[in-house]
Amino acid sequence: MIRHIIFDFDGTIAHSRPLISKIYNRAAQKHGYRPIREDDQGPFAGHSISQRRKALGIPLYRMPALGLNVVLGYRRGIENLEVKPGIGELIDQLHEKGYPLSIISSNLERNIRAFLRNQGIDHFEQIRSARSLFGKHRAIRSFLKRNDLKAEEVLYIGDELRDIKAGRRTGVHVISAAWGYDSLESMRRISPDFTVSCPAEVLTAIQRFDAMTI
Repeated sequence: MIRHIIFDFDGTIAHSRPLISKIYNRAAQKHGYRPIREDDQGPFAGHSISQRRKALGIPLYRMPALGLNVVLGYRRGIENLEVKPGIGELIDQLHEKGYPLSIISSNLERNIRAFLRNQGIDHFEQIRSARSLFGKHRAIRSFLKRNDLKAEEVLYIGDELRDIKAGRRTGVHVISAAWGYDSLESMRRISPDFTVSCPAEVLTAIQRFDAMTI
């Protein structure tokens, strides 16, 4: 049975792609990377972070600094961010059903908390920053240990290929959300545990998982 549900943040809860693209484009102009145009959003959704990096002409050694630049610049635009449609209702439903909820994200904890305060969302017990684009599996392992949870008792809801990979490395089951950064088609190619096209389908996926583990 599921004892805890963990959410990703950017793309899954917050509609932050326009803000992140704006922050990135300022850095791209300064360093000579390819800017992200509005019509890039679709094609890039089907590629890994590594593939996107190469397409944009970003050297690998610049990725940590670029990631830090994005999350630090994020704070100034938080007031204009919106919740993904249907996510607020889903969070309320899961809370009402008694599921403990947390967030593990590559974004900074203070950014996430500021967004949740602005939106009046207060159902998350814990919020943790993975500190790195590719460190989410370590944050999940730490979360399991500190909360005395087994991997099979936890579901992670995320919108990227790297969320599925983090789930595999930790044994946590993943619900892949099609309303975020990576396309449903690209995520299905690496076989997540569950795929959902809208927040209203999440509860059904959780119920099916619980039925399988009884």
